[in-house]
Parts: sequence; structure tokens; C-alpha cells
Amino acid sequence: FQTPFDKEEVETWELGLKSELLDNRLRLNVAVFTNDYTDIQIAQFEAGSGGASSRIVNAGAGTYEGIEFDIAMVPVDGLTIDLTYGYLDAQFDEYMALNPATNMLEDISNVTTVQQAPENSAALGVQYDFEPFSFGALSARMDMTYKDEVVFHAFQNQYDSADDHTLINGRLSLNDIKLGCCEDGSLRVSLWGKNLMDEEYRQWGIDFASLGWAGNTFGEPRTYGLDVVYNYN
Repeated sequence: FQTPFDKEEVETWELGLKSELLDNRLRLNVAVFTNDYTDIQIAQFEAGSGGASSRIVNAGAGTYEGIEFDIAMVPVDGLTIDLTYGYLDAQFDEYMALNPATNMLEDISNVTTVQQAPENSAALGVQYDFEPFSFGALSARMDMTYKDEVVFHAFQNQYDSADDHTLINGRLSLNDIKLGCCEDGSLRVSLWGKNLMDEEYRQWGIDFASLGWAGNTFGEPRTYGLDVVYNYN
């Protein structure tokens, strides 16, 4: 059965700036934040003779500090560029765990890592909308995302983390295709590709050494597709 646990509390401070510049051709948003946690709730996996299980525990205290900004610009008609970046410094200030050798709680924050908290993350998107044709409107878009190394659980091992990785996706769409039979509707045909560089990266993982078992799930490989969508007004 689940052992009772206390509520998690967080005190948040944020200072931000939102701006529209150059006749709304440039948007800049910036935010600086700090989150102070007490009684952080952590999903802790355990392995025993009866198999693996998960339970919620209160780890202690932690501090998450960082900065985020996003920029969107239209340098020329038809071209849109958007960029986001985030820096995160996340750490446990206290992580209380039972030492089986002494049967006493000890602070092990110096050997734990906040899970799913990349130090750096960024995204870049570029889209160009061509002048409409008589039969539709063509648009092309490319997206790139980057994420630093992350761990999946507070106690890291060789199966329990993902290396930094970059993903590139692309899409070419022909929009607003008018059909002679249907004046109130239009067709959109899109050719797309995901993970175009065929990057191999982990999405999740865990190691139950005492059971002789470890596992990982990986992100999708390079994928292509064709979408045909009919919109009816």
C-alpha cells in the first residue's frame, strides 16, 4: 500500500517583460523566475522479491531558478522566425532518505539530481508563406529543438538518463485548395518529416539491478508522412 505523504508546497517569484517593437514585426518576451519547494513529491521506484513498484515520497526541499525568453520576428513579408530559449538551475537542497545500514534518515541531496530538468533548452522555427497562387497558398516550415542531458529519476545510472539531442522537423503545405464541387470548403495537403537527422535518443528509462532487468524507451526515428485535410465552413 502507498505510504502516506505530505502535500508539496512551492513559493514562486517571477519578473517578466513583454514587448512589441518595429511596428509589431518584433516581439520579445523575457522572464526570470525562482521556485522554492518544500516537501517535494517524488515518484520513487523500488524493487523487491515480489517485483517492482512505485510510491510517492517527500524528498525534502529544492530550488528551481532560471530565465526564459522568446522572440518572434517578421524580417520581410512572408517570413516568420521564432526562437525560444530556457536556462534552468534545478537542485535538491535537501533529500531525506533511509539508510538501510543505520535505519536512519540521511540527507543525500549531494548525490541526487532533479529529474526531467534540462539545464538548457531551445527551439527555432522558420516559416515562409508564399504569395497565394490561383489554386492555393504554399507554405514551408522548419523546426529545430534542442534539449540538454536529463535524468529520469533522482538516482542516476547508465540506463536512467538521456544525452543532449537536437531534433529537426519540416513541413511543406499547400493550403486553401478550392474544389469546384464545394464552394464552402477547402483542402490542405501537407508533406512532412519528423526527426529528419534520424537522431537516436532516450525518452525514459529505469534500472532494476536487483531484479536483473533494465529498460529504455526511445523517441521515434526519422518519419515521413502526407496529410490531406478537408476544412468545411
